Amino acid sequence: MNPPPKPLSLASIHDVYSGATHTKPERSTEEKAAPAYRTTKQFARDPAHPGTAPTRPTAPNTRIRSR
Repeated sequence: MNPPPKPLSLASIHDVYSGATHTKPERSTEEKAAPAYRTTKQFARDPAHPGTAPTRPTAPNTRIRSR
């Protein structure tokens, strides 16, 4: 059988949303340590790229640029 719910009060709401440390589990020093980030060259610029956008191709059988 479930116990009857306790009445909702301003103090109980404040306890829940205040972020009191007594309700949070204590973290170990391993979890507190900063994560080790690694850098990659995945998004490195291509040194041969001229830095300008490619030109638009012409539409087939015309001299007008396609949109």
